[in-house]
Amino acid sequence: MIIKFGARGDAVIIIQKQLINLGFKGKDGKALKPDGDFGVSTEHAVLQFQKSVGILADGKVGDKTRAALSGQSVSKFLKDSDYIAAAKRLKVSELAIRVFGATEGRGVGFLKNGKAKILFERHRMYFYLVQVKGKAFANARMKKYPNLVNTATGGYKGDEAEYVRLSLAKNICAEAALMSCSWGQFQIMGENWKELSYPSVFEFVEQMQLNESLQLEAFIRFIEWKTGTVNGKKVALIDALRAENWEAIFTLYNGSNYKKLGYQAKFQKEWDHLEPIYSEKKAA
Repeated sequence: MIIKFGARGDAVIIIQKQLINLGFKGKDGKALKPDGDFGVSTEHAVLQFQKSVGILADGKVGDKTRAALSGQSVSKFLKDSDYIAAAKRLKVSELAIRVFGATEGRGVGFLKNGKAKILFERHRMYFYLVQVKGKAFANARMKKYPNLVNTATGGYKGDEAEYVRLSLAKNICAEAALMSCSWGQFQIMGENWKELSYPSVFEFVEQMQLNESLQLEAFIRFIEWKTGTVNGKKVALIDALRAENWEAIFTLYNGSNYKKLGYQAKFQKEWDHLEPIYSEKKAA
C-alpha cells in the first residue's frame, strides 16, 4: 500500500512519529505534528528522509520508504544517483526516467519474498517452444498446460504466484520459460538478453535478481537498443525519448495497444506527481 499526500488515518500517524523520531521537520522548518493528516509538511519531511538515505525521492511512502523508516537495509533499492546517472548516460530527461520507474512494476523491483518481480507470458512460451521443440510439441503442451503454454495472452496470477507458473514452465524448457518472463522494476523481457549484450538468459536473470540498479541497467540497454516502426516510419526509442515523442515511446515500449491498456494514463498520473518535484514540463 502506498500512502501519499491527502491520506489520513492511523497509518499516517505511524509515519509521522517515525519521521519525528528521526528528526525530520515540515516545510516551514517546524516539528511535525502526529495528526494523521498527510499534508504538505509530512510530504516535505518524507522527501527529505528519502534523500537522506539515498532512495527514490517522490514524497510517497511505499514498501521501500516504509522499510527504510523501520531501519531495514535499502541496499537492493534504486538510489537517486542511479536515476541521475541514467539520464546523463542517455541524454534524456531525468523526470522521464523516474516516471518510467514509477509506472513500471508500481515502482518496485522485488517482491516481499526478496525475488525479482516477474510476469510470465504464456504466449511467448508457446512461441519459443515452437522454435526449440517444434509446433507439434508446443501444441501438445498447450493442450496439457494451457495456463503455461498458449497462443493467447493471459493466465496471470500476479506477484509470488507468477513464480509457480515459471517453475512449472521451466520443467518443460528452462530457457524458453526464462525468456518468456518480464523481469524487475522495468519489466524487461528475458527474450531480449542477447540484444542487450548479456552472455545468456541465465546471466540476465541472475543480474535481475541482485538489485534494482542492475534492473535499471537492463532498462537503459533496452532504451539504447530498441527500434521499431511507428506510423510507417522507423524510429529509435532513444531518439523518441530525447524528443519526448510520447506516441512513439509508448508504442515501442508497451505496444500499439498502450492506450487501451491504460499505460498512457498511468504514466501521466506519475508524471503529474513527480513534475512539481523535478520541475519539468508536462508530458503526453
